[in-house]
Amino acid sequence: MSDDEVASFLERGRTATIATIGSRGFPHLVAMWYGLLDGRVYLETKAKSQKVMNLRRAPQISCSVEAGESYDQLRGS
Repeated sequence: MSDDEVASFLERGRTATIATIGSRGFPHLVAMWYGLLDGRVYLETKAKSQKVMNLRRAPQISCSVEAGESYDQLRGS
């Protein structure tokens, strides 16, 4: 997708899958709502949540937003 297509795609969605690294090295995945402000993705969570604890220990995060009901419709950013 072009930058404009990504921006439009993210504006239409609201749910993202967020992945951080757990204390034993395994991925910790959670679905979260997100918002956009000036083209940037923002998330809100509790300071003591597992994902925040993971990020304090290993500041790496991955975020996936998907759309589509079947394989031929699947899109993501």
